[in-house]
Amino acid sequence: MRPANAVLSAISDEEYERLLPHLEAVTLKAGEVLHESHSARKSVYFLDFGVAAMSVRTAEGAELELSIVGNESTVGERAIFDYDFFIIECAMLTDGRGHKIDPKIFKAEFRRGGDLHDIVINNLESRITEASQTSLCNQMHSIRERLARWMLTLADRAVSEDLNITHDVIRKSLGVTRSSIARAAMKFKRE
Repeated sequence: MRPANAVLSAISDEEYERLLPHLEAVTLKAGEVLHESHSARKSVYFLDFGVAAMSVRTAEGAELELSIVGNESTVGERAIFDYDFFIIECAMLTDGRGHKIDPKIFKAEFRRGGDLHDIVINNLESRITEASQTSLCNQMHSIRERLARWMLTLADRAVSEDLNITHDVIRKSLGVTRSSIARAAMKFKRE
């Protein structure tokens, strides 16, 4: 039986059999950093459960979330590129589990041009679209609207409506104050 990750579930049996000996089961904790910005590639992750956030940070420490990833995609697919300079950090928003693989193995399978290649390209296109939409929303929408979008996206990726996330995590994700998150959340609760 294949893992719950949508990518591993969708690739051909032949591709899966080539990857299987290299897949290492992992248990991940909320807050765990999977990829640091400006760091070399370490692993590519296929989440079965749990949610990770991709974000960028300024030298002063201000952070902005770009995308939320669950079991529909991969984390670390940057391994397909030939350079190691990458400014995006990825950390777990929730506890999770899945599998990781050496980026060289992932890249070699990607370059074969099969199902993995096509799925990763499609997922990257979706992630670019999501990051672009998030950027636009951060400029155009109220904190309440941004919070609603973020919570719905998180619930979708987590495959759950029970979100055990602190105001501080949300504040960092949306790049706003904790008190503005509390006010927006209270308004949702009243409604």
